[in-house]
Amino acid sequence: MSDYIPRRGDHLYVWRKIRMYQHHGIVVTKEDILNNIISELIPEKLELLMIVEQNIHGLDIVTLKQFRTEHPFSYTHDICCAQYRADPMEYYLNRSGTCYLTKRLPEDKIVENAMRIYNDKHQRDVWKTYSLVLKNCEQFAFICSTSVEYVLGEQVLMGCNVIKCVFINGMYNAAKYIFQIIRQLAEQVMSGIPFETIIKGNGLAALTAFTLEALILTIRLFIYYYYEEDRSKNLTRKYAISPEDYLQEMVQAGFGSLSAFGMSIAGIFVGSVLFSSAMAPMVCSIFFGFIGYITARWITGLIAIKIRKTFSSDNNDKQIMFKNYPGDDDDTVEFA
Repeated sequence: MSDYIPRRGDHLYVWRKIRMYQHHGIVVTKEDILNNIISELIPEKLELLMIVEQNIHGLDIVTLKQFRTEHPFSYTHDICCAQYRADPMEYYLNRSGTCYLTKRLPEDKIVENAMRIYNDKHQRDVWKTYSLVLKNCEQFAFICSTSVEYVLGEQVLMGCNVIKCVFINGMYNAAKYIFQIIRQLAEQVMSGIPFETIIKGNGLAALTAFTLEALILTIRLFIYYYYEEDRSKNLTRKYAISPEDYLQEMVQAGFGSLSAFGMSIAGIFVGSVLFSSAMAPMVCSIFFGFIGYITARWITGLIAIKIRKTFSSDNNDKQIMFKNYPGDDDDTVEFA
């Protein structure tokens, strides 16, 4: 167990499934339960500190050991306390569910909220149904701690954390790494770097760029299939992508990365031959690679559109018509 000692009113969490997500709860005392909970709802086993939690079976009051134990292997996790009024930088760098920007209520009010929700039959019925979006353990603990009704839970934001790690930390590190590779290549080209090393370095940069773009497109395709009811709305807002457009974009991304790969190599040699500055090969490599990527995507897109028009039959005369302005909550798309 960690050195942290739980206190009344704390919003606790423990990790589950090898830190894939968290389980949340509110700390209350034995006296809080005896003084506020009706007799038939009082758990059989009572300790000085207990945890009010929400799980797939609804609301429950468990001991600290039960809260920390993960089945079926009965593994006991360390407990952590969620931080409120966190620094914005710390909030965006840490996993969702570990800290919040919202101000925390006094401990008496937090316990009062937990006891009121648990004691109320209607509220118990509401929380009996587990929902990843609005009725989960983190949502329950957050409402008790802030009286704010809506927050996306860690389970929902797990995918967002992956995206955040890839497209904020990942893209930054990838760009920095690619920059370092190109700079080292530029410094060594003048002294006769082996051609094989140039190929490997630029290949790694092109593969990284293609992987990031492919991940974005795949997430948009997942949204297309998963949220079937809002498909037209998500397509309009560019949250989703149709299978046909997904295939086209993947082809464009592949050819764009290949073109950037070849043109960046050409840029290194052009910069090393035409300019005497050690930075010239790096600058030319970036410029040539960018031009190659844009040009290849544009040409491949024109070809793909031409092919799709050739093979399309009944869709040639269809025109998209918006029933409401794009972005409206009730916007829909239909073909006229």
